[in-house]
Amino acid sequence: MTSRKARPIYEFGRFRLELSEHVLLRDGHPVPLTPKNFDVLRVLVQNGGHLVEKERLLKEVWPDSFVEEGALNRSVSILRKALGEGPSGPKFIETIPKRGYRFVATFRECLDGSSTFTIEPAGRTVVGLEAAHADSRPRPNASAAPAAPGRISKLAAWTTAALLAASALSYAVLGLRQPATYAPTAVAPAHRQVSSRGKESAPTLSPDGRRIAYVSDETPEKRLMVQELAGGQPLAVLTAPELGHLRWSPDGSELILWARGSGKDGVYIMPQLGGTPRRIAGGQYIACWSPDGSTIAVANFFTGTIWFLNKHGQQQRTVSLQGAHWSIWDIDWSAANGLLTFVSSDYQGRFTIWTIQPDGNHQKPVVVETTEIPSARWAPRGDAIYYFRRLNQTVSLYKTTLQRDRESREAVAQTLITGLEADRSFAVSADGTRLVYARAPYHSNLWMLEVGDGKNQTTATTALTQGTSLIERPRVSPDGTSIVFNIGHEGLANLYTMPITGGPSKQLTFDSFSVGGAWSADGTRIAFASTRSGKPGVWTVNAGGGIPTALSSSDLSDSFDVAWSPGSQILYQQAGNRNYYELDPLTGKGRPFITDSSVGWIFSPVYSPDRRKIAVFWNHPPNRGIWVIDTEGHETPVYMTAAFTRPVGWSADGSAIYAVSGKNAASRDLTANLGETTTDAKILLVPLSGGDVRTVAAIPFDEIGAVSMSPDGRKFVFPVYSSRSDIWVVDNFDVPPEARITRK
Repeated sequence: MTSRKARPIYEFGRFRLELSEHVLLRDGHPVPLTPKNFDVLRVLVQNGGHLVEKERLLKEVWPDSFVEEGALNRSVSILRKALGEGPSGPKFIETIPKRGYRFVATFRECLDGSSTFTIEPAGRTVVGLEAAHADSRPRPNASAAPAAPGRISKLAAWTTAALLAASALSYAVLGLRQPATYAPTAVAPAHRQVSSRGKESAPTLSPDGRRIAYVSDETPEKRLMVQELAGGQPLAVLTAPELGHLRWSPDGSELILWARGSGKDGVYIMPQLGGTPRRIAGGQYIACWSPDGSTIAVANFFTGTIWFLNKHGQQQRTVSLQGAHWSIWDIDWSAANGLLTFVSSDYQGRFTIWTIQPDGNHQKPVVVETTEIPSARWAPRGDAIYYFRRLNQTVSLYKTTLQRDRESREAVAQTLITGLEADRSFAVSADGTRLVYARAPYHSNLWMLEVGDGKNQTTATTALTQGTSLIERPRVSPDGTSIVFNIGHEGLANLYTMPITGGPSKQLTFDSFSVGGAWSADGTRIAFASTRSGKPGVWTVNAGGGIPTALSSSDLSDSFDVAWSPGSQILYQQAGNRNYYELDPLTGKGRPFITDSSVGWIFSPVYSPDRRKIAVFWNHPPNRGIWVIDTEGHETPVYMTAAFTRPVGWSADGSAIYAVSGKNAASRDLTANLGETTTDAKILLVPLSGGDVRTVAAIPFDEIGAVSMSPDGRKFVFPVYSSRSDIWVVDNFDVPPEARITRK
């Protein structure tokens, strides 16, 4: 008979790594890990005490994929957090600079639960179970002949069997009972997938936790779907070009949503089973219900105010907020304590969760982070706030518990679920037992689209990179032969260069968040935005590699947008996105690009070939679209459009502007230009003379990132995103101690 090969179990500290079950347990409770993170830990533990080279880890964990070293670094960082490493905590994984990693904790290896080995990585000693207990056993007579190994094993087996039989007989005949022991075990979060088409996002959960509403992107237009979790087919209740920010009313009869289409965008209310949507706040995005459902609080995205409206859109009052200098990302209203919580960010990119009374009094900061917090929800009792926080490409669910003293409202954060490849939103049932989110993994690769000349209008696409990395913000060099781009995620991304025809890449920056490379006019240097000094700033590096040089660290926007060639001055976006600075690369001195920056938001500057004009996308009321600004400060509207149309280059004679137009596809992290991607994209040629705008080419991909153009206007390079998004429900995501079950 063929014996089954034993799968080891490794125990270290409070943890148990079970390979057969593919699970890491802490005190008997599952620790959420992605399959790749689990495999990294497995390889390290199996080689405990020994250096594991980075190259070996990449080959074993990602055998069929091209990934950058940053993916491994991120996995190790996630593992350290999952294991509870910290300044005062235990040490599990040691970094060997420029080489790899070593698992340094003492661990035990169990084979089928029968044999246990203790591993001491420091000395790399293996002690068998019998040797570990040798001092507690009677020693045999030194003069006695040693017994054969087989004899000892059989004797031990017969003795053990006899003792077990005697114990069983005593229990059966005499009724001897041992005291029952109960090991408390927390109910583990139970994840369940409820959609499988890969086109669903932005879910919300009805108060009773029985229904979900979400956005489906299966058709050219987006559809609002309502579905019973117990079964049944999803029901489409609304169709629009863009939909999002869904919230269920407290009684479960209506939905708040954001929609855009037919020239009308804003916050709408509609019956949850379909009907005519009613717009209550034009031009706004994010809103929530009051606990009794009679009032809607609308977060004015840019002005730092909250509007309170009735269900007919009539404004009741306005509350001005403190410290919300830039954007308001989410808002929620507690039925338990009557307070609102909202998430905002400031010009320095810090994300803050606040609480405030509906009358505007007692506004207090609860959580302040430098990484993105896209959404927050009150816990049912009003004593805590759940929130998503982005860490690289994944988000983690946190719970911050408020102190009972309302005046201080100091909070203590607790991690509930880590490593979710989720979109920005989540929702919680009224009783706090169920959570819904969209699992949305994604990656991107560079592609090139070539267009024919005036006589030949054919187009061709070529893949320049392959793999599962996140690649963004390509820029073509002034001579059209090379590309600079960034690989990585928010928090850790670096610059690379490669030939425009594809091939090996060269890494220029290391161990930082560096994005948005822009070439100098002669192609010898590259300017970029980076957090190398601890805060966002502008740096330069030689195109062939070398040590980067800091130029400026003042007031850089969290868009991390930098432009240079063919101009002599570096342009970087000012915090607030209303202006750019012109920075002299020789002196490091700068000045505002626009004299009056109060008139709108400005993006994507591109120098003309003669360096005397700059094309921008400008939300300049009442005209939104492409503008041209010359060196004398004259501002000329060229192409006004409701679509977000970004200039990407000029014709060789300076008579027209190339631009990319489309719809916003998805919110990605800061590695992407402006944090968003585009769908239904097409390349336009916009004459400065006011003639007809011509479509040069339609980009044949569902979702793309930033677009760069070669100087001759024939090659366009951009990242193409591969993404899927499905709705998942999590039960028991935050079980209180009194609700824990016990196991005999």
